[in-house]
Amino acid sequence: MNDIYITLTGNVAAEPRQYAFEDGLRVTSLKVLTSHRYFDKKTGQWTDGDRVCFTVRCWRALGENVATSVRAGQPVVVSGRLRIREFGPDGDRRFMPEIEASAVGHDLRWGTGVFTKPERGGGVTTMSKEMRERLDEETQDWAMATRPGRSYTPAPDGPAVRVLGPAGPEPSAEDGDQQSDPLPAEEDRPAAAAA
Repeated sequence: MNDIYITLTGNVAAEPRQYAFEDGLRVTSLKVLTSHRYFDKKTGQWTDGDRVCFTVRCWRALGENVATSVRAGQPVVVSGRLRIREFGPDGDRRFMPEIEASAVGHDLRWGTGVFTKPERGGGVTTMSKEMRERLDEETQDWAMATRPGRSYTPAPDGPAVRVLGPAGPEPSAEDGDQQSDPLPAEEDRPAAAAA
């Protein structure tokens, strides 16, 4: 089977999630929202097209760098291998586009950046099929459009996946079906890594 490689630009729709596995392997997952804009000749204005949400997986050193550098709301450029993930019961199958990233960076059309090379140590590890399936289950809420911040309870018979970083608040009963602003206020965002 031939792999399909794509490059996309978009905004990070939720704070990156970093996962650590029992063997020390880490992966960072992003939710990137991209939309198509086109010029409507009838109205003479630019119009927003369909929005598409991609889950982006960043492994090893790339994942570490993304976890410390990228925040919700920031514009990014992602390049990597496209994978379509299928899940759900028969009769209600769902599909989710996912990119296994080979490169991620800020989209410098919208701001400036500073490059800092991190210090590294350790060797390369691999991930089993079972661990990958647990990771797929953990980010399935993005495809189901549920709210982030739910606590994770590992399956008793499956490999442990530990979510790193603070969990978001659980939605309260007063929230109802209202959607909150997906981008936190500037003062609520974590500080970027020191240059």
